[in-house]
Amino acid sequence: MGLYLCIFDDCGEEIAGVEVWRYQYFGDFRDLAAEFVRKRKVGSSMTTLLNHPDCDGVWSVKDCRLLLQELKELGDAFRKEPPLQRIIDWKQDVFRLYGITPQNLFECFVDSDCEFLIDRLIALCQLAIQEKRPIEFQ
Repeated sequence: MGLYLCIFDDCGEEIAGVEVWRYQYFGDFRDLAAEFVRKRKVGSSMTTLLNHPDCDGVWSVKDCRLLLQELKELGDAFRKEPPLQRIIDWKQDVFRLYGITPQNLFECFVDSDCEFLIDRLIALCQLAIQEKRPIEFQ
């Protein structure tokens, strides 16, 4: 079972979504973010990203504004770090299929379309803010 983050319109039609993949993969992503907070490789506490359960609920529009800044900061930090093989191993088949070799930690995290996860989450937050709609966990 995987994590899908999406935005719906007033009629319940999906506007956009990101297929994150397995919950454990997203858990590793958040664990590394927490490690960066502990080691102060990022300035913020990343509470919006780290303190939300990943199995249900929503990130409100207000949350998305905070999350957007957290993701930008995390993306900058992850780009400065070397790739981690244990993270690459999660998606090794996808990386091989697309001919991608992650050059840094940022590039280790991709969605199910092999697009960079942080970029996709940033875009989803921006759309949620623009549309004044929450991001739902599915």
